Amino acid sequence: MRNALLALALLGAACHHGATSAAPEPQAATRLKVQNQQFLDMDVYVLREGQRIRLGMVAGLSTQVFTIPDDIVRSAPQLRFELHPIGGRGNPRTETISVLPGDEVELTIPPR
Repeated sequence: MRNALLALALLGAACHHGATSAAPEPQAATRLKVQNQQFLDMDVYVLREGQRIRLGMVAGLSTQVFTIPDDIVRSAPQLRFELHPIGGRGNPRTETISVLPGDEVELTIPPR
């Protein structure tokens, strides 16, 4: 009986999770809020070290929020954004801006 109680005590101690090991807090997502004041729909890209990565599409006369992948923000804190008007010409780009994890960047596409 004594050995059985000892085995149960050891088994209980092996399954115990210490209160000192707290899970890391989740990092807030980095977001890009695009307000499109033009009639044309726009494809939105983030530019990182020569790469052009599509975030999605914002319809004309609407606002859309995109999540910028963490690996992009962590590897390149200096970002630019490019817009491609669907059915239009040109690909305007923003200036280079500093973006930190958890930031919300706002971009307004003015009417023509």
